[in-house]
Order: sequence, then C-alpha cells, then structure tokens
Amino acid sequence: MLRTDFLYKHVREGKILDIGNLGMEAQIHDELIRRYPDSEIHGLDVEDQQMYGKSYSHQVVGNAEAMPYEANTFDTVYLGEVLEHTWQPKVLIGECLRVLKPGGVVILDTPNVYALSRMFRYALLGQDIILGNPDHKIFFSRAMLDNLFKKIGFEVIETTSDSKCTIKSTTFMLPRVGPIKQMGEHLLGAARKPV
Repeated sequence: MLRTDFLYKHVREGKILDIGNLGMEAQIHDELIRRYPDSEIHGLDVEDQQMYGKSYSHQVVGNAEAMPYEANTFDTVYLGEVLEHTWQPKVLIGECLRVLKPGGVVILDTPNVYALSRMFRYALLGQDIILGNPDHKIFFSRAMLDNLFKKIGFEVIETTSDSKCTIKSTTFMLPRVGPIKQMGEHLLGAARKPV
C-alpha cells in the first residue's frame, strides 16, 4: 500500500485541509483537487504559494500548531510528511482534532523508524541517518502514533506502514504478511474525531 492509496482510502469528502501541501511540488494537493472536484480543498503551509508559482484559491500561510481556522470546520485533515518536523506533536494533533468536524478524519504519513531499509543501512553500513532529512525532529513507531492519537482524543481507525523499501536506489514492494508488512518506509495513520 502506498501513501496516496492510504490517503484516498480514508479521506472524507467535503472540506479537506492539506497541511504542508506545497512540498513535493504540491503533487498530492493537485491530485486531491482533481480527484475530489466537489470538495473544497484547503492548503496550509509555512511558505507562500507564490514562491512555487501556485495560485490555489484556498491557500493560507500559517503554522499548523496554531491553525487559523474555526473549530469543527473540516471533514478531513491530511498531514503528509509533517508530523516529524515539529517538537510539539501533541499540539499539532490537538489542533487537527479542534478543526475537524465530529466524525472527521485525520490522515498522516511520517517516516517509519522501523523501516527495513533503514535497519539494513545501519546494520550493513553503519549509517545512522536522520530518517532522510536533518530537519526531522521526532520519529514515531506504530505504538507511539496510536498512543498520540488516543491521548489527544481520537479513535484510531488504522495504523500501518507502506510497502515501499529502497536499498541502493532500488525500490521494491514488501509483502503484506507478518511483521514485515510493518517495515515500509513510512508509517500511515488514520483516526476519527468522536461524534
């Protein structure tokens, strides 16, 4: 399962907030707009969209730890590779809970600390990398992600990993069986705001 497959599996149409949406050339944000033409797709990023040559109608510059939205506004909040960039994950996930409507869903992906490829790099090469980016601050396991959701007040729908594994520039898909299905490059999480 890829990150985008997980996102589209759990998204609730209506008002969708894509946090950190300008990253990766806004590919996922553009796909959300194409895939859900009847939904109102909002973007929140710390950078101005003009720096990227974008002109989204519902784009806001702001901090996800203090979102500039009213409570109970969105049906879905998506955090694509955002959670690992904050020292305050409880605050960030708490803000997601606040801006979601009752029954709304938060969906996120974040680097998997137990990724098979990372374990191989460390065991074979001694490379203890910062999960791909020196700006990453906190790394999560499935148990930590479930605990974070529950402590904030969410009902966990699903936590898993993608099936992707990259070693020496070769990417392959891991089998979705046994413990190896939890050793993909990214953790994927979805949780619901109680009604």
